[in-house]
Parts: sequence; structure tokens; C-alpha cells
Amino acid sequence: MSDTMDGHGLSLTHGPEAPPARRQRWGELRTALAADRAHWRRRGYGSATLRRGYHAACLYRLSRYAHERGWRMAAWLLWLINGWWTGADIPPSSRIAGGLLIPNPYGSVIAGAVGRDVAFGTHASIGGLLKEPDRDIGGGPGLPVLGDGVVMEAGAIVLGAVRVGDAARIGPRAIILKDVDPRSEVMPQPWRPLPGRGAAA
Repeated sequence: MSDTMDGHGLSLTHGPEAPPARRQRWGELRTALAADRAHWRRRGYGSATLRRGYHAACLYRLSRYAHERGWRMAAWLLWLINGWWTGADIPPSSRIAGGLLIPNPYGSVIAGAVGRDVAFGTHASIGGLLKEPDRDIGGGPGLPVLGDGVVMEAGAIVLGAVRVGDAARIGPRAIILKDVDPRSEVMPQPWRPLPGRGAAA
């Protein structure tokens, strides 16, 4: 039985149905890692091999592989190792296509579905909201879906069952709670001084 793939190259196969052959799964993992390295080079970061952001992607992909094979204990052990070594929280239940770029993984959380060639800045994260724990739009219950080519700047956060369109850019420290159209740019409210603050005593 072959995998069902959505438009972002994410595997939609769930449950204990007959999994594909081990060689096919391992080949998909290697293809995704090659796409990760290629994205690092395109962004001008050079070789990714010794970078912790690439290690975070490798450990996630191994944990996801174990998760899909039904080796749940191994999957969550790899998740713990990833958090300890890189500081990134990427659960094996997340679905991330090839081309993941996390130059500074410490403090990043990626829980949901992510398309191809997505970049996460320092402390950029996606995850769920407690008020919508059950709504599933494709990333998991209460979790977001990011399209292809999305850029999450430093500190940007996407929360809840939210869809971010292809090639969208989420500005630094922006908090996204609603859907974002493809190729749009979302910036946070500009900083402004508060009256009466900072005056000399």
C-alpha cells in the first residue's frame, strides 16, 4: 500500500495499516535530509553537518521514522535527546516536509504540519491553544499547518488550528491566531513609548 501524500509532500498515512517497505521509508528520510542541507546552502549558511539546527532536523526525522514504524518508545527517546542536545522541541507526531531550516534551534517548538523549505528564526514556534484542543485542519488536533516556503522570523509564534499560506512571512515576535494568506507578510504592532514612563525622577 503506497503512502497518500498531500500537496506539501506530507505523508497522510495514519494508524496501523500495512506500512510501506522499510527501504521506501528510509529513502524518504534521506531525501528529506538532503533537502534540509540544500536549503541551508541556498540561504548562505554553508555546510549544515556540524550545525545544531541540522542536528535538530536529523533527530526529528529519525524520531518520526521510528514513530511511523510503530517504535513509539524509541521515537520519544529520540525526542528527549533532541531537546537535550539542540534545545528544540519537535515531537515525532509533527509532520515536516524536506527543507527544514533552523539556524538557532534552542527554544523553538514545532508541533503541527510544515511544508517544504520552511525557515524558523531564533525562538520561532508553532503549537496548539488550550481553547481549541480538538479542531484538526491537517496538523493534528488543535495544531497549525504551514505551507511551502514560509519564513518565521525570530520570536514569531503561530498558535492553534491556523493555516499559513505558501511563501508567507511572519515578522519578528508576531503572534498569529488567524489564517494567513499565501505570499502575505504579517508584522507585529509597532513599538511605541508609553506616556509618563522613563521620565527622570
